Amino acid sequence: MRLISKQAFRQYMGFRKLSNAELAKEAKCSVSTIAFLRSSGKSSRDTVGAATAARIESALNAPPGSLFAATVIGASASNKQVA
Repeated sequence: MRLISKQAFRQYMGFRKLSNAELAKEAKCSVSTIAFLRSSGKSSRDTVGAATAARIESALNAPPGSLFAATVIGASASNKQVA
Protein backbone atom coordinates (compact mmCIF):
# COMPACT_ATOMS: atom_id res chain seq x y z
CA MET A 1 0.00 0.00 0.00
CA ARG A 2 1.28 3.46 -0.88
CA LEU A 3 1.03 6.44 1.48
CA ILE A 4 -1.20 9.00 -0.23
CA SER A 5 0.23 12.09 1.49
CA LYS A 6 3.15 12.43 3.91
CA GLN A 7 1.70 15.78 4.98
CA ALA A 8 -1.68 14.23 5.87
CA PHE A 9 0.11 11.41 7.72
CA ARG A 10 2.11 13.92 9.76
CA GLN A 11 -1.03 15.95 10.47
CA TYR A 12 -2.90 12.89 11.76
CA MET A 13 0.03 12.08 14.03
CA GLY A 14 0.16 15.67 15.28
CA PHE A 15 -3.58 15.82 15.87
CA ARG A 16 -3.48 12.52 17.80
CA LYS A 17 -0.33 13.73 19.61
CA LEU A 18 1.52 10.50 18.85
CA SER A 19 5.28 10.15 18.57
CA ASN A 20 6.87 7.69 16.17
CA ALA A 21 7.36 5.22 19.03
CA GLU A 22 3.79 5.59 20.31
CA LEU A 23 2.26 5.08 16.87
CA ALA A 24 4.54 2.13 16.19
CA LYS A 25 3.44 0.50 19.44
CA GLU A 26 -0.26 1.11 18.70
CA ALA A 27 0.07 -0.10 15.09
CA LYS A 28 2.27 -3.08 16.05
CA CYS A 29 5.04 -2.14 13.62
CA SER A 30 8.60 -0.90 13.96
CA VAL A 31 9.52 2.65 14.89
CA SER A 32 11.68 2.77 11.76
CA THR A 33 8.62 2.05 9.58
CA ILE A 34 6.86 5.10 10.99
CA ALA A 35 10.02 7.21 10.72
CA PHE A 36 10.53 6.19 7.08
CA LEU A 37 6.92 7.09 6.26
CA ARG A 38 7.26 10.51 7.93
CA SER A 39 10.64 11.41 6.47
CA SER A 40 11.26 13.08 3.14
CA GLY A 41 14.99 12.49 2.65
CA LYS A 42 16.90 9.77 0.86
CA SER A 43 15.92 7.18 3.46
CA SER A 44 12.20 7.89 3.14
CA ARG A 45 9.71 5.40 1.79
CA ASP A 46 6.01 5.49 1.14
CA THR A 47 4.92 1.86 0.95
CA VAL A 48 3.95 -0.74 3.54
CA GLY A 49 2.03 -3.99 3.47
CA ALA A 50 -1.76 -3.94 3.49
CA ALA A 51 -2.01 -5.22 7.07
CA THR A 52 0.45 -2.61 8.34
CA ALA A 53 -1.39 0.17 6.51
CA ALA A 54 -4.69 -0.92 8.07
CA ARG A 55 -3.16 -1.02 11.56
CA ILE A 56 -1.62 2.44 11.13
CA GLU A 57 -4.92 3.94 9.94
CA SER A 58 -6.73 2.26 12.83
CA ALA A 59 -4.18 3.50 15.38
CA LEU A 60 -4.62 7.03 14.02
CA ASN A 61 -8.41 6.62 14.01
CA ALA A 62 -8.34 7.51 10.31
CA PRO A 63 -11.02 6.21 7.94
CA PRO A 64 -9.86 3.11 6.02
CA GLY A 65 -8.25 4.13 2.75
CA SER A 66 -7.74 7.75 3.80
CA LEU A 67 -3.96 7.50 4.23
CA PHE A 68 -2.97 4.53 2.07
CA ALA A 69 -4.01 3.39 -1.40
CA ALA A 70 -3.38 0.11 -3.16
CA THR A 71 -0.24 0.05 -5.26
CA VAL A 72 -0.72 -1.15 -8.81
CA ILE A 73 2.21 -3.01 -10.28
CA GLY A 74 2.25 -2.68 -14.03
CA ALA A 75 3.03 -5.62 -16.25
CA SER A 76 4.59 -5.07 -19.63
CA ALA A 77 3.27 -6.60 -22.80
CA SER A 78 5.12 -9.47 -24.37
CA ASN A 79 8.72 -8.67 -25.28
CA LYS A 80 8.54 -10.72 -28.47
CA GLN A 81 10.08 -9.12 -31.51
CA VAL A 82 8.40 -9.27 -34.87
CA ALA A 83 10.75 -10.45 -37.63
